[in-house]
Amino acid sequence: MTHTKAPITAEDTIRSWAGAVAACDIEAVCYADPLLVFDVVGQLQREGKALYRRAWEDEFFPWHGGTGKFALRELSVHAGGDIAFATGPLDCGGTEGGRPVEYTLRLTLGLTRTPDGRRIVHEHSSEPMPFDEKVEG
Repeated sequence: MTHTKAPITAEDTIRSWAGAVAACDIEAVCYADPLLVFDVVGQLQREGKALYRRAWEDEFFPWHGGTGKFALRELSVHAGGDIAFATGPLDCGGTEGGRPVEYTLRLTLGLTRTPDGRRIVHEHSSEPMPFDEKVEG
């Protein structure tokens, strides 16, 4: 009897990625290329694995400190064919000015199917801002 490995679902891929971020495991976080990221801090748009990796190593992991928070909640995944996307709130915590802080971000992920399973190829995170606080320009 031949056993085949079940394909990795989009939700499995996302939960694995989130666990790798929480554990500051850069190798498990940065596996997709090409990759397009619209981030909540730093450079507005990053393309490619090298810039994505640098953002985690230089910006997020020092802020997170290995003890901060990175938790998905109410994750909604829609998958069909070779494409999937997921949305949901992301609770993110770290240290600023020696004090613990926590933010809830909006997260959208785009995934594609590969021979090895689903891979995240697009990430967009943003901090909710009430409409009346937005700057008019």
